[in-house]
Amino acid sequence: MSAMEVQHYLSRAQDFLEGMILLREDEQFRSSSALLGIHSAVSYTDALRIGLGDESLVSEDHRNAADALRRLLQNKRESNVDGVNRFEKLVAKKNLIAYGNKRLDRNDFESVYTNAERFAKWANDIGSQLRIEGWKYGDQ
Repeated sequence: MSAMEVQHYLSRAQDFLEGMILLREDEQFRSSSALLGIHSAVSYTDALRIGLGDESLVSEDHRNAADALRRLLQNKRESNVDGVNRFEKLVAKKNLIAYGNKRLDRNDFESVYTNAERFAKWANDIGSQLRIEGWKYGDQ
């Protein structure tokens, strides 16, 4: 595990999350904001996976990333995998938002936004609880 890699993915995750928040109120950028939230979750997942010893972040299929994270958490005897379920919901919407032929409605956007924020909190809590080297959240 590399603390620098964890910090790289964590910094990217926080950057994407802040972008999502900044664009939230402008309906013109609803899809952009939602995609930033999803990409934030992907980067948080990558940071957790690297921090837990996964060396195979080569897959473009983020559903595989959810399975890998779930396995890593089970190996650490971590029973709180609620965030992994939330991550799967977010990833399931990625292609629809990015490539679908319909505009993202307000309810779907709010769902993505809420799930992305909750996933970020969960990931930060897990990273801190498991004392992942290089994990920095808030003032820690």
